[in-house]
Amino acid sequence: MDLDLVFLGTSASMPTGQRAPSALLLRRGGERLLFDCGEGTQRQLLRSEIGLVDLPEIFLTHYHADHYLGLPGMLKTFSLRGRELPLTIYGPSGLHDLMRALRRIFGRLSYPIELRELEAGEELERPDYRIAAFAADHGLAALGYAVQEDARPGRFDVAT
Repeated sequence: MDLDLVFLGTSASMPTGQRAPSALLLRRGGERLLFDCGEGTQRQLLRSEIGLVDLPEIFLTHYHADHYLGLPGMLKTFSLRGRELPLTIYGPSGLHDLMRALRRIFGRLSYPIELRELEAGEELERPDYRIAAFAADHGLAALGYAVQEDARPGRFDVAT
């Protein structure tokens, strides 16, 4: 299974002319998972060869603004495009409070959103892999995510 990482934003708390705030898209086969959604993430997706896809899941690492300010615009754009597919947003404790505040900005949506607050040590099982949440030391509730593929039968040939 091919695994591809698309760095949509790698800047610190302020964007630059060449770099957008934090956002990373993981492509695994036909799956698309977004990790963080800094300001301008939907524009970065549109500028890439990926386009603005209807992501099924978004993972937030923490609630500094440069990691989530792209959410209101992207969620509203999904709705304006008539999205019906449910969206699940994962994050550390405080996710419900954040989304309650952001809902005032993006208003009513055409699709359901499920919010899942994760704790360090929690794992989300998928066919052939899992996503493990771990504590990140960042001055507030913060998580990192490890995508761990299941062992595959056969031998790995480092020469090829």
